[in-house]
Amino acid sequence: MEDWQIRKNSLRLRGFDYSMSHSNFVTIVTEPRRNVFNDKRIAESTIESLLNLREKYRFNLYSFCLMPDHFHALIGIGESGLTLGRICGDFKSLSTRKYWEFGDGKLWQRQFFDHIIRNETDFLETVEYIRENPVKDKLVENWQDWKYYGEPDLEKFYR
Repeated sequence: MEDWQIRKNSLRLRGFDYSMSHSNFVTIVTEPRRNVFNDKRIAESTIESLLNLREKYRFNLYSFCLMPDHFHALIGIGESGLTLGRICGDFKSLSTRKYWEFGDGKLWQRQFFDHIIRNETDFLETVEYIRENPVKDKLVENWQDWKYYGEPDLEKFYR
């Protein structure tokens, strides 16, 4: 490959094997960063959408946290065979349809942000970051007290 064919400011990790199975830390933000998930009905229906999608597609949802104006998750493609973009897109679509039962307009910003988990340390630090998000924002004193948090597949990491 010629030098002119390589993008200089590529966001891809040099030397990282993208074809191998890996996990991703995902952040999705509401449009335009509204605190819509302060409404219990919207928060609960959004989490229900997430868990239904996980069940349907069989991806690994190691950790998630729904904050008042954004969402974090640690996702592994697992047995789904789907792309991260497809999983996130379907989650946004399904949760938006549920949201329309209570509100109108756009629920999510167009894009999502992701970070490839590189190793075990990165994975564990990401779980801790997701756990501590509601504590950092002074919503609870202990992460275990946040109602919109879960680790449905975390035990799979330790097998």
